[in-house]
Amino acid sequence: SYLAISHIQFDPQDPSIVYVATGDPNISGLPHIGNGIYKSEDDGATWTNIGLSEQRIISKIAVHPTEQNTLYAGAMGLPFERNNDRGFYKTTDGGTTWEQTLLLDDDAGITDLKVNPQNPDIVFAAGWNRIRNNQESVIYGPESRIYRSTDGALTWDTLTVGLPTDTLCRIGLEMSQNDPNTLWAIII
Repeated sequence: SYLAISHIQFDPQDPSIVYVATGDPNISGLPHIGNGIYKSEDDGATWTNIGLSEQRIISKIAVHPTEQNTLYAGAMGLPFERNNDRGFYKTTDGGTTWEQTLLLDDDAGITDLKVNPQNPDIVFAAGWNRIRNNQESVIYGPESRIYRSTDGALTWDTLTVGLPTDTLCRIGLEMSQNDPNTLWAIII
């Protein structure tokens, strides 16, 4: 019943388990809204909603490389209004409960995330200030930065060394497959 699938993620330990995030993370003029994350345990034949439906746009999902019940999700929230449903979310029980571990602001969400497969306590997230309605269109802001956690997404630091310091827009992240200590960022 929702048109936009923003991200597909396979479980690294069992590829028959698939997760999809709903909502349009590009947040254009008429973005499609989602209703959370879905999980399939049978190669996509059947699906179950495992939460974050109030977050409306889930931009990315990551599965912990060794703990199947630990998932991470970046949420952009409902783009038409300022709200606190945006941010970074973590579950350790397979989606039964979710904890918001990073809230940047009521107009900023998480547009991308990466987990270091060799040290899954190291997690990166890209923030993006984004509001889109008939009165305003926010695309730049002070929370459009790269954030790093070294304790499994419980606490966060803002990365600054070697990065632009002016007001930024959307950020995309990629981690090297050969050396997960190398992270690339595309910054608009």
